[in-house]
Amino acid sequence: MGYIVTQEDINILHQGKQEMRIKVELLNRDFKTLDSLEGVIISDNFTQDSESIQRRTYSCDMAILDSTFIIGNDKKIWSDKRLRVYYGLRSQRSKEIVWYKLGIFCYVSMKYTYSKNQKLLSLTCADLMAQYDGTLNGQLTGYGSANESSSYSIQSLIIPAGEDIRTSIIGVLDLAGITNYIVQDIGKEIPYHLTFTTGSTFADIWKKIRDLYDSWEFFFDEDGVFVWQQVPTCLEDDVIINDEVLVGLVTNEEANGSFNGIYNVTEVWGKVLELENEDRYSSTSTYMNNIYGVTFSEYSSWEDVDNLTQLAFKVSASNMEFPKFSINGYAAIPIVDGDGNPLEAGKLEADTIYVFRYRRSTSGNSLYLLGNFQCYGRYEETSEDCPYSTTKLGFEILKSVEYDTLSDDAACYNQAEYLTYQTTAMMDTITLNLVVIPWLTVNKKIEYTPKYNGKKNQYIIKNLSWNSGNGTMTMTLYKFMESFSFVYNQKTNK
Repeated sequence: MGYIVTQEDINILHQGKQEMRIKVELLNRDFKTLDSLEGVIISDNFTQDSESIQRRTYSCDMAILDSTFIIGNDKKIWSDKRLRVYYGLRSQRSKEIVWYKLGIFCYVSMKYTYSKNQKLLSLTCADLMAQYDGTLNGQLTGYGSANESSSYSIQSLIIPAGEDIRTSIIGVLDLAGITNYIVQDIGKEIPYHLTFTTGSTFADIWKKIRDLYDSWEFFFDEDGVFVWQQVPTCLEDDVIINDEVLVGLVTNEEANGSFNGIYNVTEVWGKVLELENEDRYSSTSTYMNNIYGVTFSEYSSWEDVDNLTQLAFKVSASNMEFPKFSINGYAAIPIVDGDGNPLEAGKLEADTIYVFRYRRSTSGNSLYLLGNFQCYGRYEETSEDCPYSTTKLGFEILKSVEYDTLSDDAACYNQAEYLTYQTTAMMDTITLNLVVIPWLTVNKKIEYTPKYNGKKNQYIIKNLSWNSGNGTMTMTLYKFMESFSFVYNQKTNK
């Protein structure tokens, strides 16, 4: 995944006047090439946005050459066709066209324009996510009314609590008929039952799973491969293009400053924790030798406690570090936070009710702290390198949000940390107009020295777009700063 840049690619950018080409291959649903539309494109626009699940979009005006360009199931313009688009630059050294793949797209809308001298077809296309997010359907099938039932109850798709998240994602991909995918292992499980009713799209399911934990993303790449991964911080990535290469390519830059949308403190309110039939609550507890103890007469051993059962009790004393928990005097198990880390001293306050989740594991059972009866996390950005941090500004700009998908304090804190990163680091942006560099993609690190301050920095590409006819692109970058805890904590896995 990703284009491997060669010295020839760099040389082509600096060879002066560019000779550009657009090539569009017509594909069937299996991505087999049916035809080539090279030389037919009159004008086009391409965009790539790191913050959208439809990562790539493409639109073009195309000259109609023959009757195969009308709409029809046996024509080139139909819902079962796909477009693979390439941007080409001629190498003056080799005299050959070097082609760069922009992506695989679906037809979304089309418009015909007829004049005395020309017949035009205008197409608007989106990447393959359009097939699964409701743009071109993508709704679940087979989960409608159970008509054989007298109650006509609605059947739902349920992803059960405790299922490995990677397994769940791959299961939904199989249901959607997607066979080409790369799914990183998040290493966590579905914390509670997820239910999806009639009308839900596959993208709705992926969003719901994504939002169970912070900083994950999904999209289709330029090869039409579904990608599920952690949002890149680029901490250990090399720059893919440096300042020396960019010299002479940048035609204009804009550095805009605004406090609109800036928040250097974020508090996240998560799920309201409710005890259900199999869950247990104790109004009292003991604390001896760093072990909290409660009595539940329903249990005769740990084997009687179901996996993911919620246990709530009133803490009798503040904890020392690495506390443990026991029911009815059974062997004590560690108490950990939502990320599985041992609790720090003082995390549990005396005379306070907390809710926990019991989890079985091959490496040993644990009691996971969820929080009080509503999960909560708060993060403040204090980085010396960030112009919008509380350290630099001297005051807080607070944003408070609700995430009813988050089911423990640690998840709320992690989300607050990530959201603060989005509203501070990712708001320190600069926009460049430059010669089209067709192999650049979002969430990659580059090096650039802004003209307005002369300070060389590393930046991450946030979005980009271009019109092939102009031969220039617009690119928005945000400054890469290692000192942000979100960036550093991804390396240390929090």
